[in-house]
Amino acid sequence: MKYLMIHDIRKEYFDLGLDQYRLTFDDGLFSQYYYFPLFKNYSEKLTYFITTSFIKPGNVRSMFAGEYIPFLKTGKYMHRRFVEDKFEHFMTTEEIQELSCRPNVKIGVHSHFHEVVFTRTHPRNRKPLSKWKREHFHNLPETVGLNLSIRSKLAFQGFNYHDGLLTRRSVADWNDYINYDTELCLKWVADNLGFAPDMYCFPFNEYNEKLISILKTFGFKKFFAARSGNVKEVYGRVDIDSLIDD
Repeated sequence: MKYLMIHDIRKEYFDLGLDQYRLTFDDGLFSQYYYFPLFKNYSEKLTYFITTSFIKPGNVRSMFAGEYIPFLKTGKYMHRRFVEDKFEHFMTTEEIQELSCRPNVKIGVHSHFHEVVFTRTHPRNRKPLSKWKREHFHNLPETVGLNLSIRSKLAFQGFNYHDGLLTRRSVADWNDYINYDTELCLKWVADNLGFAPDMYCFPFNEYNEKLISILKTFGFKKFFAARSGNVKEVYGRVDIDSLIDD
C-alpha cells in the first residue's frame, strides 16, 4: 500500500479513494486536526509529521461538525509563518496532545525549524523563488534568485546570508545545525508528548546520506520523502494533489 502526502486539507480530498493509501500529514496544520472526525475510522494508522517550532500553546479548537474551512496552499501558510510570524494555521500544543492519544494516530517529526538556505544546487524542476522565500530574507538583491536556489537548510551546505552578503557555510556549521535542529525537535516531543519519535519526514522532501546518517544517531529508523531514491530506510509518497484534476 502506497503512502499519501497531505498538507492543508481541502474538501475535494474526501471524494478520493483514500482507503487505498496510508495517510501522512506534514507540518502540523490545524486542518489536519479539524478534519480528524472524517479520518478516525480509517483502517490504517494516520501519521502526523509535525514541525515542532510551528506548534505553540493554545486552546483546543472545535473539530469538524459539517462545516468546511478555507484551504491554503503551502506558499500561503508558509508566508504567514515565516514572513508574518503567524501561527494560527497550525495546531496548538494541546491539539497535538489530544491527537497523539488516539489509537489510530502516530506522531513523527518534520524538523524543528523547517528552515531554508541559499544553494547553487538547483532542484530538478527549477521554478521562480516563491514569495515567502524571497520575503523571508531582508534586503535580498533581485539578482540572487538568478544564480541561487533556496532549499532545505538541513539537506544542503549552502551559503549564510546576512545584510545582503552571502558567505559559504562550513561543513562544521552545517553539521552543528543539523544536530541543533534535531535536539530541539526531540526535546519538544519529550517535553510535550512524553516519548522519543523514530519517524522523520524531510522538510521540502530533500535529504542526503549525511542527513540520514546523523538522524540515525538520534534514534530515527524510518524516513519519508516524495521519492525514496532507492534508499531502503526512505519511504516515498504520492502527493495527494496529483490525484486531483483541477
